[in-house]
Amino acid sequence: MSTTLERNTPVSPPPPEKNEHRQRKWYEYYGYSTDHKVIGIQYLVTAFILYFIGGALAEVMRTELATPDPDFIQPEFYNQAMTMHGSIMLFLWIIPAGAGFANYLIPLMIGAEDMAFPRLNGVAFWIIPPGGIFFLSSFFLESGTAQAGWTSYPPLSLISGTWGDEIWILSVFLF
Repeated sequence: MSTTLERNTPVSPPPPEKNEHRQRKWYEYYGYSTDHKVIGIQYLVTAFILYFIGGALAEVMRTELATPDPDFIQPEFYNQAMTMHGSIMLFLWIIPAGAGFANYLIPLMIGAEDMAFPRLNGVAFWIIPPGGIFFLSSFFLESGTAQAGWTSYPPLSLISGTWGDEIWILSVFLF
């Protein structure tokens, strides 16, 4: 009789293994996550978007340098584009792309389930998009964005002193 009872009881599926992978929905990549792969992809997508913005600024500068006269953009905007291009490529492309590859690949390479502090890792990514928006918003200020180069060394940093410089410094501090 015990065998009949055992056959009629529903058997629950075994619990999923720790390393079992599931198919993600596309919208899961647009929110907060503690999964190292999702965070790595978020870093890489954001870095590539900002890479294209920095590349567009480089094309503006190269177009201006095609002729000796300042006929495409004004010299002040050239300095702004040069500053923003260098800053975007350093702070918003190289660093986030490196963090994206590291987040995605290192746990897989060492056989770990996740990064050391997954919640802190997730929060660290979500500083980049608001910082990038804040950074690029200085283009829309009346006084203009920073124009002291991506290093902001004197003498260029001494002559500007606009709100764009302040936003640039705060954005770099945030990154």
